[in-house]
This record gives sequence, C-alpha cells and structure tokens, in this order.
Amino acid sequence: MEVFYIIPNTKLEMLDAEYWIEKIPDADSLIMTQNNIMKFNQKIVEKCGSVYDLKSYRDSLTYDELLSLIKEYKLPEKEMYFRNGEVVKRDFYYHINGNLNITEIKEVNPVQYGITRRKTSLRSFPTEIAVYSKKGDIEFDRFQETSCQALEPVLVLHESKDKKWNFVQIYNYRGWVKACDIAIAKNKEEVFDYVDTDDFIMVIGNHVKTQFNPYDRNVSEIQFDMGTKIPLEKNMIYSVGNQSTYGNYVVKLPSKDDKGNLVFKDGLISIKEDVHWGYVPYTRANILNQAFKLIGDRYGWGDSFNGRDCSSFVMYVYKTFGFKLPRNADEQEKCPGIVYKFSDGLSLDERIKVFDKIKPGAALYMPGHAMMYVGMDGGVPYIIHDFTGYGAKNGDKYDFVPVNEVMVTSSLLPTSNGMPFIDRFSSAIQFEM
Repeated sequence: MEVFYIIPNTKLEMLDAEYWIEKIPDADSLIMTQNNIMKFNQKIVEKCGSVYDLKSYRDSLTYDELLSLIKEYKLPEKEMYFRNGEVVKRDFYYHINGNLNITEIKEVNPVQYGITRRKTSLRSFPTEIAVYSKKGDIEFDRFQETSCQALEPVLVLHESKDKKWNFVQIYNYRGWVKACDIAIAKNKEEVFDYVDTDDFIMVIGNHVKTQFNPYDRNVSEIQFDMGTKIPLEKNMIYSVGNQSTYGNYVVKLPSKDDKGNLVFKDGLISIKEDVHWGYVPYTRANILNQAFKLIGDRYGWGDSFNGRDCSSFVMYVYKTFGFKLPRNADEQEKCPGIVYKFSDGLSLDERIKVFDKIKPGAALYMPGHAMMYVGMDGGVPYIIHDFTGYGAKNGDKYDFVPVNEVMVTSSLLPTSNGMPFIDRFSSAIQFEM
C-alpha cells in the first residue's frame, strides 16, 4: 500500500501566489528596468566564472585548453549501476573514453556557432546511457549535468568520434549535447542577429508547444519551457503549414538544411498560450506569480524527467525577466545584488529576524540547495523550492520523506537529518542594484 504524506504546516491556500502577494506593500512596483537588468547581467559575468558573454568568447582554443575543458569531467572510480541495476563494467568507460575523440584535437581548434533546435540534455560524457550511484535509485543520473533550452546560442568546441555529440559551451555551462539538436551557423553574426532580437515572446508558463504542422515535423509540436525566448517572424505571413496565422504568433525557429546547416522556418504558437510579448516586468508580484506556476512540478536532477531541480527552478523563473544567472546553487550564491548573510553563530530567533530585511522573491541558499523566500506567516519565514524531501521524526531519528516537486514549505521544516532548513541557510540574495 502506497503511503501519502502531507507537507507539515503548509495550508492549501498557501499554494496560491495571491496569498503571499497580498502581504507585500510594493508588490507591483518595478524593481529594475530592462536596461538595468542587462547591466546586472554584465556584473554576473564579471563576478561569476561559470557565466560567459558568448559574443566575446575566443575564436579558437589550443590543444591544452580544449583538452582541459573536456577532462573537467572525471569518470567514476567507485561502483556504479545502470538503470536495470547491473553494475557498470570498465569496458563501458573505455568506450566513452574513446568517443571523447581526444586524438582529433588539433593544435588550434576553431570555435563554431550554433543554435539549439529544441530543448536538449547537456551530459558529462557523449552518451545517453544513464549511470547511478545506488542500485535501484533512478532519481540521480550522474552523467546528467543540466538541460539546454531551445533557441539558445551555443559554441561548438569539439565533436565526438561517432559524430553524434558536440562538446559545447552555453552561457552558463559546458558539456556534451546531441549533434542533431544543434544547427550550425555560418558565423556568430547569424546566431546573434537571431537571438538578440527585440521582437520576441517569452514563455512564462511551465511548457508551451507550437501548433501541429503535418507538412513539416521540424516545427510541429516543439515544446518550449519557462524562460525560453522565442523570436517572432518580422515579415507578414498569412499561412503556415496550410493553417491560417490568425490567432497565433508566427515564430521564427532554427532548423537544418540537408547539409546540416542553420536555416530558419516559421511555426505557430497560439495567442492563448502562456507567453508574454517581451520580458516580464520585474516586480515582486511577478516573481512570485512565475514561481507559483510551477507548484507541483516534478523534481528532476539536472532538469531530467522534463522537470527542473532546485537551482534551475530559480534560474528559469528569473530568466523570464531577462536575468542570466549561473546554473548551480553554489555559483548563484556568488552573484551580485543585495546580499544577506546567515552567520554560523546565529540562534533560530536571530535567523528569523534577518527576514525583517529580506523582500519576497529573494533567492535563498544553503549548501547544495537553492530556494525562494515568499513571505512570513505566523512569525515564520516560508519558502518555495524544488526539493527532494524532508525529515520526519520517528522516535530518536528522522526518516526521509520523498517529495520530489516544487512546493511551499515552512523554513522550520526539518531536513533529512532533523535540522530545520532555516538553520542551514547561508545567504539570501535580492537580484537588484
């Protein structure tokens, strides 16, 4: 019999953004203009080593430079398992090593530019095969790093031996993606003329799709996730795929010609989909509205299971406003902004007192986890986060209760070892100048 748990001290009405927005006196005030957010992004590039301005990336890499980037990922030395529970043998790693194609790295390696055609997984190694630390535990594929959203500019740095994978740099991560998911451009101008357009819609719902196109599967039912910027077709188009464009946005999508090169095709997205023309105005109400659209969404390590994990939840919510945050929690915590530190010696009351200054929508961090502050209730700070679970007291120990979703919880909720989340908080950041 399956056991169902409620989230302690989380009332049903707390799962509505309005419950918290009504508590904020300046909820609809603009925090920063779009111009200031762009300046803030530049400060992120300057302060966080994992975030790049792809336009100013080098035109080529030396042998040693490229090799060191590929070798940042280390093959496991401890016993690992496949999805079916079988132990990973050494010959599997030998095959992966060969597919890295190290022998084909040149003294000078030109950087190519491309655009992702669809959302794609970014892997530690050029393989789709998942590897797990624990037999039977399929929550954490250790070769899954993150996802790269559709319509993102990518720098192609290297190709696998089987030519099915590219080693790429996106604005905040490196790794291997399927070559079929990238359209290679003639030059960087072709890429950035497309992605830097001011005429675009932003996906502000969990997921949206293009309309079904029976004449071209390359633009049919393509899924876009929250935070995806989709350029609009600037020319007047009356029909796409033998369908009227009336009632739809005509979007311009990257595809491949018969030689694998970048071409653009038109697709349709209903005007009733949850999208916004341009970036969303950066207000505290809108931060919470965006976050609460993901309530109940399945947790996915490295964006697996068509979901998100703790830090990408924060990243994609903020992406709808135009922010380019680092991917992982430890890097996000290095970002500029208004920062509040929770020093080690603070009592519980002192930690709660820090929230007198913190505004709802601020990102919260503790070792290995990112969250978002939503407000106070009954003198207790509450958070929304994409998390795996909590600790439930059972005699003199705590049992782990799996949650694996986006949920609102009290900051006093125990972690798996019984320590309340708030006692592990290290900092809070309001992304503003």
